[in-house]
Amino acid sequence: MAHFISSLRCRLILLVLLAVIPAFGVILHSAGSHRDLTAEQAQKNALGAARAIAAEQDRFFENAHQFLITLSRLPQVRDNDRAACRRILAGLLEPLYADLGVADVKGNSLCTALQPGNSMIKLNGRHHSQAIESFGCAAGKVRTESASGKTLVDVAFPVMTSPGILRGVVVAAMDFSWVTRVAVENYLYSGAAFTLVTGDGTVLVRYPQDNDWTGKSIFAKVPSDGLASHGAERSFESLGADGVSRLFAFRQLRNSLGGQAVYAAIDIPTATAFAEAERILIRNLVVFGLLSVLTLAAAWFGADAFVLRRIRDIVAATEKMATGDLGARSRLPYAKSELGQMARAFDALAEALERREAEALLASRQIEKQRLQQAALYDLNLAVTSTLDVSAVLGTLLERISGLFPFRAVAVSWIEERTGDLGTIIYRNLGNVTEPPQSHGATEEGLPLIVLAQQSPVAVLDARLDPRSSNPVFFRQEGFVSYLGLPLIVKGESLGVLSFYTSEERRFTSEEMEFLNSVVNQAATAIHNSRLYEQTRDQAIELEKSNRIKDEFLGVMSHELRTPLNVIMNYAEALKMGTFGDISGDQEKGTDKIHSQAGHLLTLINGILEITKIESGSVSVQKERFELAEFISETRSDYMMALEKDLNLVWEYPAQLPDIVSDRLKLKQILTNLINNAIKFTDEGSVTVSFQVIDEGRTLELKIIDTGPGIPEDLLPFVFDKFRQIDSTTTRHYSGAGLGLYIVKTFAELLEGSVQAHSKVGEGSVFVVRLATHLGDQVQDSGRHRLGAPVIPWI
Repeated sequence: MAHFISSLRCRLILLVLLAVIPAFGVILHSAGSHRDLTAEQAQKNALGAARAIAAEQDRFFENAHQFLITLSRLPQVRDNDRAACRRILAGLLEPLYADLGVADVKGNSLCTALQPGNSMIKLNGRHHSQAIESFGCAAGKVRTESASGKTLVDVAFPVMTSPGILRGVVVAAMDFSWVTRVAVENYLYSGAAFTLVTGDGTVLVRYPQDNDWTGKSIFAKVPSDGLASHGAERSFESLGADGVSRLFAFRQLRNSLGGQAVYAAIDIPTATAFAEAERILIRNLVVFGLLSVLTLAAAWFGADAFVLRRIRDIVAATEKMATGDLGARSRLPYAKSELGQMARAFDALAEALERREAEALLASRQIEKQRLQQAALYDLNLAVTSTLDVSAVLGTLLERISGLFPFRAVAVSWIEERTGDLGTIIYRNLGNVTEPPQSHGATEEGLPLIVLAQQSPVAVLDARLDPRSSNPVFFRQEGFVSYLGLPLIVKGESLGVLSFYTSEERRFTSEEMEFLNSVVNQAATAIHNSRLYEQTRDQAIELEKSNRIKDEFLGVMSHELRTPLNVIMNYAEALKMGTFGDISGDQEKGTDKIHSQAGHLLTLINGILEITKIESGSVSVQKERFELAEFISETRSDYMMALEKDLNLVWEYPAQLPDIVSDRLKLKQILTNLINNAIKFTDEGSVTVSFQVIDEGRTLELKIIDTGPGIPEDLLPFVFDKFRQIDSTTTRHYSGAGLGLYIVKTFAELLEGSVQAHSKVGEGSVFVVRLATHLGDQVQDSGRHRLGAPVIPWI
């Protein structure tokens, strides 16, 4: 028994078992991972469906908002013509709206689409008061109409007359059952259910319809942290109101109902979500059991037939060969059996070791030679790249090459860009006079031209007798015999030739040619870069001149474009005011669009004009003493109009503020650029503008705080760059040329100040501007302001 346990066969069986057990663990682990992935995918699917349905319902609310705006502008609604009002409202009923109505400011009914006895609308309530208070659209609570059984939501919008007088409220009773069915049918998948819940989980509407859930919590046990603390969306696993474990996904709607946040929820039972994963696990376990039995049987019977017998033969051969030294041979016949192959491999290994030892000695010598050449090549490269002067580069090149090889003379020929001729530009030990050799006709031109045409090295053993030589007399007079020409190639183009001359016959080896080619490549690049440097220097001068012309052109064009844009804006305003006759609501929208876009274009042109002034250095600072409080009031008045977004503009500053000395216009441009930038990038929440005097009255600090999307930390250092936005691709999400923050930074520095940006993605951004007041201690003693005075918030 002990012998069997220690036998190779038993060990093979144990190895098979050891391999099977981890496989079993892998199956279980894979099943767990598959379940986790299934849960993650189910939550992703549910969250995606919740997002889509929430978006659909938000779209319905937005359509209702736009519809109510249109109704509020109808003359029949504004003039309190009850009969005409009822007729037009009845004609506008559709599946989305169960009823339409108009109430006065006290909530009394003026007219409804349905007859008073059949009306399903609720004219007074929170939506009525909220619409009057906010002068905007407001939605009431979800309610069920007892007579029809419909689930309704009342949406209200104020009715204003032309002078801005509140006349009443127009209300639409949205059929939320129909809205839910339309939104859900396209996005709800099999096995899942949709629920509209409040922030504490109370069910308002559920689809498919299940009245047992309505008014109750969607959870068996409400989470202690609720839904609102996790932002706009979340997903998790919990027990539902029916005690069944479910996967939940929530997405908050942009519109609140009855003053409270509501969420679109998708839930699916975990048993339904994981049914496929459980089925796959059972199938894998059955298949694994069958394969394990077959594997153990194959290991038991195959061990002897395919392993043990060959191992005994290998052990016998190894004992014979283990007694020899490195030069020993197996002495066994090279048969096709395993033992014969092992003997062949052993003998081949011994021969290979002896051969490798000889090759290693030869390689070490070759490495030493290459090391010396690389050291010389490094010295040459360092000398050639240490300067960009063409003459210095060429002189260093010839000097180093002459020191590396016993050449009699070296010359560099280069193609003249204007004529295309090949001429010698520098040489060493060529000619008997100090003048260039071509000046007295004693040069060789044929062989370098051949090198240039072939774009490959040309080696001539005896150039005096070679028919390709155009001047054999030159070689005889100078005492030259062999010639080697290498092309100077940069980026695939031959630009010149490096020629070598020897005083005796010389055959160049392949290693020498390879090394000289690497030298020539570096030399060609160095010469090319030197010439490019000279060209770049000349181009830089021309570019600077072009930039000045460009700045002047932009300045003139920006100035000239403002005049027609101002005319366009004035005529658009005149059309809106009725100067040329009454216009319809659509025409008024069109004139508003013309005025808005012309104003946006004027802002861009003014920004370009300011940039042109900055770049040309023509910006001047006109400092004056002015009241800071009056300056703030003037700026606030520019933002008295209601914003098109659900956004609050908050002003915070002390009750008393000092006078300051600064450039009033540039300070206002800094402030308006930062405020406009914050409003543009903030869709909802607030933009806070604060002022305070710090540093004992010597510094004015401005802060603009928004609740926008924030700026990634890696992009903060670049927000003040010219023509830069967070999304700098050609399809930006926000309009603008990216000049505002650049102008802010430039003007802040001109006013002896600074600007800083702080931001966190998802929470908003803070821009802080600090400027010198130039008042010193005199401001503190004047009594014009008190540091530490109470801060008054203005909204």
